[in-house]
Amino acid sequence: MIYDLNSKGNLVRLLDIDKDFIIDLKYAGPDNFTGQKVYSSGECWMDRHTAEILIKARDIFKKDGYRVKVMDAYRPISAQKKFWEILPNDDFVARPPDMSKPRTFRPGHLNGLAVDVTLTDMDGNEVEMPSAFDDFSEKAALRNAAPGSEGEKNATYLKEVMESVGFQAYKNEWWHFYDVTTEPTPFMDFRI
Repeated sequence: MIYDLNSKGNLVRLLDIDKDFIIDLKYAGPDNFTGQKVYSSGECWMDRHTAEILIKARDIFKKDGYRVKVMDAYRPISAQKKFWEILPNDDFVARPPDMSKPRTFRPGHLNGLAVDVTLTDMDGNEVEMPSAFDDFSEKAALRNAAPGSEGEKNATYLKEVMESVGFQAYKNEWWHFYDVTTEPTPFMDFRI
């Protein structure tokens, strides 16, 4: 099977369909676990349906006085390879796929069916969460948050709303959500 890795598939630029998001793609600059700029731009791309359900979640958060900050969405395969070279740990960095072999696809960053998000107040100030973004320790898992803490409450609220619209939380990272309501599409290497 031959994959058109440079295709944009179902990807849309989030701000082209809704401008009411804070975009802070961490891998578009050096302020991330790699210490390097991995993406060539800070444009936020994701699967069209994933964007639509993220907008539904955003509407709920906004009604409750919060904004959504997107820290990662679609990620090219080439970026995933770079991440794996730096941190080959399956708990926090997915092994890059071998696209020369036939495969079954699953929702993830490589097809724009996963998002990394947090909440802010209406002025854009991040609310407390159990850990920093890309904290590759036990603190990143919601189950390890101090019971009753502000971070635990906020991360639980984030998870509940995201799951109510069709996302599934990743157990080791409070910020990471998969769109489980969309048929997985092939992974891509469309450069952002």
